[in-house]
Amino acid sequence: MYNLLKKVILCSVVLLLMVIPNISLAKSSVNVEKISHNLMTSEQGDTYLHIEINTNREVKNFSIQENPNNKYQLIFNIEDAQISNIARQEKLDGNIAKKVFLQEKKDTVQGKIYLQEEVNNNYKIYSLGKKGIAIDIFNSVVNTPVASDVALSNVKNKIITIDPGHGGSDSGAIGPNGYTEKEGAFAISQKVASILNQSGAKVVMTRDSDVDVYGPNASARNELQARVDVGNNANSDIFVSIHCNAFVNPAANGTQTFYYGSSYQGQRLAQNIQEKMIEANGLRDRGISTCNFYVVKHSYMPAVLIETAFITNYDEEALLSDDEWQTTMAKAIAEGINEYFSN
Repeated sequence: MYNLLKKVILCSVVLLLMVIPNISLAKSSVNVEKISHNLMTSEQGDTYLHIEINTNREVKNFSIQENPNNKYQLIFNIEDAQISNIARQEKLDGNIAKKVFLQEKKDTVQGKIYLQEEVNNNYKIYSLGKKGIAIDIFNSVVNTPVASDVALSNVKNKIITIDPGHGGSDSGAIGPNGYTEKEGAFAISQKVASILNQSGAKVVMTRDSDVDVYGPNASARNELQARVDVGNNANSDIFVSIHCNAFVNPAANGTQTFYYGSSYQGQRLAQNIQEKMIEANGLRDRGISTCNFYVVKHSYMPAVLIETAFITNYDEEALLSDDEWQTTMAKAIAEGINEYFSN
């Protein structure tokens, strides 16, 4: 009996010694729990891809470098880490980078970022404290800032999502001379973003090139929700979607701004922007109207959708494709946003 008891105790001790290291490891390991990304614009007007790797605790040891065997890849490592129950591959913006792929190598989580262009050293990795780490990858294309001759002091430190309508597989409306809505909306949006950034705002773009936000040929709901997600995930103060209007009658003309019916702040934002645009462009004032447009209705923050002009109108199509007019409209929209934040 005594010998049997000794064996039981000995076996129990052995089992404890086997289990304790595993318990200790689980407590000390960093768990990678989520990957998210946004297109951002710097204060200098440069577009960059912001990737966040969220973890359950602060990451102490991490690094990033170019893949010596593939000049289109960046490799980052998180030491003493493991991957939680999440997808190991995340689709990215499609312009700066295609995707990120995660794998475990012993006690390290390694990620590969597949770029659209060769690595140009214009990237950085940094800690987010207890939230994990972030990686910023800058576009190699240099954006020329649009100078604003009006002080926009009220937008400083505000997070503003700019949504250029359509893009990628969706051209939007097409003018009589072939100019597309996605081109006009994007050109004006870029200029708005540049002006706001120069004034100290933090601008988030739903797209920074001619791409679908969700993916090519997605359902309308998936594409629109992907745009809403950009603004919501960034905790934006406002969401501004920029479009060109269209109608079967080419005589239709003018500028109009929409907001969600139950949103008083959305109404204020729409009114401020509409007034500035009409002052600047001299087009027919179609006023502000309520709507149930998906991106306006489902954004958590005050949101508006701007119809800058009618691309199906011969004269207004010409304006929409004109760089100087685009700049005029961009300044007016930025000034309207600034006016909104004055109260």
